[in-house]
Amino acid sequence: MSTGTYVPQPEWLNLDWHRASLAAGALCVQRCTTCRRWRQPPRRFCAGCASDEARFEPVSAQGHVLSFAVSHRSLDPGWAEFLPFATLVVELDEGPRIVAATTLNPTQVTIGLPVQVCIEPRGDDFALVWAGPINL
Repeated sequence: MSTGTYVPQPEWLNLDWHRASLAAGALCVQRCTTCRRWRQPPRRFCAGCASDEARFEPVSAQGHVLSFAVSHRSLDPGWAEFLPFATLVVELDEGPRIVAATTLNPTQVTIGLPVQVCIEPRGDDFALVWAGPINL
């Protein structure tokens, strides 16, 4: 995992999401308390029932790679040691999709690859999301 990289300062619902995941020590996703629909990224109203009632709940954090992009350069010098690196879009088993960094070599990443997602605390208000191979 990385050190010395830029740490964003999330606001509003994104800040709530990061804090909920940090408090749980695991990846959390916003869920409507009325219709139980997952929503990621967090939103003020549910797309399914328009309710404004929701809470952040831990998820299994298992899923598969839906899409990915390979970076061969980085504007943040803290990521230079990891070049080239892949950034993944992971579809969680619960359904929502999440963007995650990975330490997998880009040549190891394939669409459909099963992965486990975890968080890395980066202070009190931000958690970096990582995805790696599922350890069976």
